[in-house]
Amino acid sequence: MISDKLSGIWSTYSLIKELSSINSPEVNENVLNRVMYNSEALPPFGKEYWWLLFMGLNGEKPIQFMLLIFRKYGKKMLFNEKEMVFRNLGKNEFQAVTSGWIFDGSNMHDLGDTNACVMIQNDRIISDISGQQMILSGFYPNYKLELGDTVDLIINSKYFLQDKAAHGVFLPPFGMGWIDVFSMAEGKILGKRFKGASHLQKVVGVTMFGPFYWMRLIFQNGSVATFFCLKAGKDSNRFFHESFTFYDNEYNKIIQFNNPKLKIISNGEKSSWIVEGKDSDKESRMVLETISRKQFTIKGGGSQVYIEYVVMPREFCLKTKERVIVLNDLGNGSGTFEDAYW
Repeated sequence: MISDKLSGIWSTYSLIKELSSINSPEVNENVLNRVMYNSEALPPFGKEYWWLLFMGLNGEKPIQFMLLIFRKYGKKMLFNEKEMVFRNLGKNEFQAVTSGWIFDGSNMHDLGDTNACVMIQNDRIISDISGQQMILSGFYPNYKLELGDTVDLIINSKYFLQDKAAHGVFLPPFGMGWIDVFSMAEGKILGKRFKGASHLQKVVGVTMFGPFYWMRLIFQNGSVATFFCLKAGKDSNRFFHESFTFYDNEYNKIIQFNNPKLKIISNGEKSSWIVEGKDSDKESRMVLETISRKQFTIKGGGSQVYIEYVVMPREFCLKTKERVIVLNDLGNGSGTFEDAYW
């Protein structure tokens, strides 16, 4: 029994090391499918989650939708003040947290927080949230997501400049590895037609929680803007490892900025997030407006708060030696800005 547990933990570290060695979009389908449809043995500080995000690209205020399956080392924790129990029920069967939300363009719909049983089969993950069965099925690049009568989506269009990736950081005894699949999705959410971008992510890590900002914004022409930085604390203005990248889907170019700046103008529920970058040969400015928010609070065995902001771009300008790109060139956008802190 002990040897089996140690073997499982060794396999988890081996997986994190493998993903860290890839650290690029050059990841094969076998690795993507193996990571997506497996649960890993978790040592102390271990965490694992599936994060499914959808951003509509149709309508003036597009639909956004997020589902989460989360588990961590330990027997229980509080998730949004509800006690959640973690149990292994067999190979690729376990109790975890399922949670999610839908922004329908006007209102935020909370899908609830459930201490659900999760079962992983060869090509599918089966669980539930608030009594609605949830099924993610298929292999890269073709998936299907169903959530009761609420969500029915086909995910299968390789549309973006970067459609997959594997990344990781390995500093024994700590580390984190993850895969991303970026596609288009089409179907129905809350009975409304949905057409937009999907971001399927699976993460496994052995690490403490930490504060950061993360953003992903999708434009109607398929271009993408991403931002990430670590921060010293909840309200700290000290940022580390800042990165801002623009994926120009029309010209098949990736434009990166070193040491971009983030400025936050807060006004209660409404905030503006300003990201600016300036290097010797290029500069950019992007202004995002928040239109809704959802908060997740984790306590027990480490505490963390995640605030998910639904954002839309109000200003975008990127200048290089060759061209100038403005918001009208890209079309309307839809995105999520995540604020995580202790």
